[in-house]
Amino acid sequence: MLKNKGHSSKKDNLAITAVALQDHILHDLQLRDLSVATTRVQKKENRSKALKRETKAVIDTGLRKTTQGPRGEDPEKEYVLDPKPPPLTLAQKLGLVEPPPLPLSSDEWEKVKQRSILQGDSMQPCPICKEEFRLHPQVLLSCSHVFHKACLQAFEKFTSKKTCPLCRKNQYQTRVIHDGAQLFRTKCATRIQAYWRGCIVRKWYRNLRETVPPRDAKLRRKFYEKKVDTHS
Repeated sequence: MLKNKGHSSKKDNLAITAVALQDHILHDLQLRDLSVATTRVQKKENRSKALKRETKAVIDTGLRKTTQGPRGEDPEKEYVLDPKPPPLTLAQKLGLVEPPPLPLSSDEWEKVKQRSILQGDSMQPCPICKEEFRLHPQVLLSCSHVFHKACLQAFEKFTSKKTCPLCRKNQYQTRVIHDGAQLFRTKCATRIQAYWRGCIVRKWYRNLRETVPPRDAKLRRKFYEKKVDTHS
């Protein structure tokens, strides 16, 4: 009887372990929402229902509607993009799988950002699309790598995993930053100032050539001949 009880307890432990690992894999790979056909049909049905509910007769009175101004929030404010971490799975509670890392604090995010600034990631093009960041939304990963927000979302959707495209770190955390936009504005302002200064210098040089005679004898003769022709 004792042998049978020990054998049955081992079977129960193996069954619990198998169920816990299977549940963790389902949560990790998100296999519950991978039915593309059903989700597309449901989305189309939901959209058609929402359009039917929201359609209302509108009469154009010719009066312009007053547009609401921007809110008091700072558009350059950085914020964490990740939602709250999901509850631990059974496998993580039993210690079979490592739990996800805790959310980074503001000081830890500042260290990650300083590391990215030292590497010059925002000055380089996006590693995925190989284009400059400009004014497009930009995200900073907890591994200090920087990408376009749309490029990272497309990469995650294509791979069905949350791994960094450069260092392959799993379960990274993301934060929206605006370093690329600030650098692009500075670059644009520098170019505008350079063109404006060049225009002013060229205008000043033309006036100088017309008023001050040159030192070379041939050029001085042409300068005075031109003056005589204009006065005559």
